[in-house]
Amino acid sequence: MVQTIKIDWKNCYGIKELNHEFQFTSGKQIHLIYAPNGSMKTSFAKTMRYLSGQSKEKPCDKLHDKDESNFILKANDLELPKENIFVVNGDDDIDCSKSFVNFLASSELKNRYDSIYQQLSEKKDLLMSKLKNVSLSSDCEKEIFGTFKQNEIDTIFSILERLTNEVKSGLPKFEFRYNDVFDTKENVKKFTEANKDNLNVYIENYNRLLGASKLFRTVEGHTFGTYHVAQLQQYVSDGSFFGVNHKIVLQDNTELSSEKELQELVDNEQQRLLKDKNLKKAFDKITKAIDKNIELRGFKSILNNHPEWIPEIINYEVFRKKVWLGYLADNEIKPLFDAYIQVYNKNKEALQQVLKEANSQQERWEQIIALYNTRFHVPIKVSIANQKDIILKQEAAKLQFSYIETPSTETKVEKEVLEKILSRGEKRAFIILQFLFEMEARKTMDHDTILVMDDIADSFDYQNKYAIVEYIKDIVVNSSNKFYILVLTHNYDFYRTLSSRLSLFQPNLWMAERLANGKVIINQGQYKGNVYTNAFIDHDNDDKIFISMIPFVRNLIEYTKGESDTDYTTLTECLHRKANTRTITIEQVINIMIDFTQGRGMKRPKSAGKIYDLIMQTADNIIAEDNPNQVLIENKVCLSIAIRHLAENYMHDKMIAAGKSEEDLAVTGNQTGRWTGQFKKVCPRDAHYTTIERVNMITPELIHVNSFMFEPLIDMSIYHLIQLYKDCKDKLK
Repeated sequence: MVQTIKIDWKNCYGIKELNHEFQFTSGKQIHLIYAPNGSMKTSFAKTMRYLSGQSKEKPCDKLHDKDESNFILKANDLELPKENIFVVNGDDDIDCSKSFVNFLASSELKNRYDSIYQQLSEKKDLLMSKLKNVSLSSDCEKEIFGTFKQNEIDTIFSILERLTNEVKSGLPKFEFRYNDVFDTKENVKKFTEANKDNLNVYIENYNRLLGASKLFRTVEGHTFGTYHVAQLQQYVSDGSFFGVNHKIVLQDNTELSSEKELQELVDNEQQRLLKDKNLKKAFDKITKAIDKNIELRGFKSILNNHPEWIPEIINYEVFRKKVWLGYLADNEIKPLFDAYIQVYNKNKEALQQVLKEANSQQERWEQIIALYNTRFHVPIKVSIANQKDIILKQEAAKLQFSYIETPSTETKVEKEVLEKILSRGEKRAFIILQFLFEMEARKTMDHDTILVMDDIADSFDYQNKYAIVEYIKDIVVNSSNKFYILVLTHNYDFYRTLSSRLSLFQPNLWMAERLANGKVIINQGQYKGNVYTNAFIDHDNDDKIFISMIPFVRNLIEYTKGESDTDYTTLTECLHRKANTRTITIEQVINIMIDFTQGRGMKRPKSAGKIYDLIMQTADNIIAEDNPNQVLIENKVCLSIAIRHLAENYMHDKMIAAGKSEEDLAVTGNQTGRWTGQFKKVCPRDAHYTTIERVNMITPELIHVNSFMFEPLIDMSIYHLIQLYKDCKDKLK
């Protein structure tokens, strides 16, 4: 069991330095890390991808390539093999070809199959190598498979077995470059279809001449042509037939007593056929049509040498089969074919037993597909098109996709089409399917897996987000201590949801922080569950938290009593430049808050000190910190309130000096926004208008706190606020 994972990294992409140890205990094998944008998440995942072998890009500092990088990762103080690490990102396709094979059958069953497969492959590869030399085909195995395939469960092995009874010595061998007739673009096939009339005229004349021949014959639908004569010559070519004084007697009683006599008759009859004017005229029309297509040059050469093949070629697919059977029956190739069949027959029963047992073990496969189709809300339905081939060919499964247009309408589509019509979130959900396969495969492996999830649910709608949360929970609960998980996210809602569903608490919750010098530290996680209750109530002795409670409580009053309530008005005056802002005391604020602290009261002693002074002093203290915490909400809320006061004070004084009255500046609603609009008109040439605009752009979400969504507060960089506060203090005087 993995108890610790230690990280010691330097200059790994954007991470200048990171030293951290994650500790695991049984039942708590997951750590959840919230990392604001730009802090470390992408750099962390890229480094782990290199360590897992999923990427060949070695970690470095892209901006300072001379700085030496260090990327040590240890589990239980031992170096981790790359096979023990896996990184999943919602944007990256997963190569799970090996996974499909591995988890479809047990290790013992797979070993039995591999032994048989190796013997068959050796014989098959020798056969295909010799076939390539003879046929000059670019891919003999693929061509034979496509030529003789009868159904979806066919494999090259079953096809070769089926051809056993057809591959016999003496079959005619058509000697030509295979792709000159059976080209990949099917130009010859298209030509035969487009010129069928001319070809049929040739064949009619050819058959007419056959009818007048003593050797070639066509009688009542039965034809004995050049192909059949070639077969006959093959059968008697070894001299055995004529050597025992056998004779061939033709229909007109002509007797042939030797191979020489047979050959002379064949030559004479062929010459008579080819000299026929009508046949030659039909042949010329065919060659003229061929000349119009330069890609048929090789095909034309074949017809010039063997015009007698035209009746064969017009039956294109039948001719293709005859060609391959002729190759396989060749004297040099047939012994290799027979050797393969011998090995196949010897292992056939054992192979069938392995496949039978493997099929019975494929229930997990079906369960994964069912889980995906049930849990994930995507307009596609997935099924498996080639379950047997996955083991036989050791390649990835061919997934069959159907696009769901309506609940009762499914359209089968290719993966490439899906990628064009699915949204980004739907594409991510599709990648999750590959992830499910990978995880199931790793459950069967002998070693543990350090699993890194990099924003795996980003761009998901809520239904799919909850689906992946449930699956992560399944891995944690039902993986028999096989997985040790690091989940990284910049999505606070996902962080909060996952921590809640998995009942995660410290020390399994973290928030990453990037310091000004580029060093990354990982702090204990904050803000799980109800932020106001858990992080603020009972902590009001802290000046930052006390000040940050003002907009929270103001929201609560707005929801319960309404904006006309006097307490709401008082807290609004704490947040904006109003007539009473600088006179409101800390005691007044405490008295308002007491009703909203769930009966626990306030720990902060009541004071006559002014809340405005406390706000400004607290902001000064934050910017004086060496490394202010980037994640803490209270830092950001306090700075934002102080920044707004500085901006409103400046606009107020400038507009009053320009002739506006207090009555002119009295507004309802968004005071900062409305004042900014007035300020632009009243003081159009003010040198610091851009600073005011920055205040208006950055601070509203951090002050008008929505009590249900806190991601803008957490995700905002505190360094932006620190710089803006400094600019306001320096310029807005």
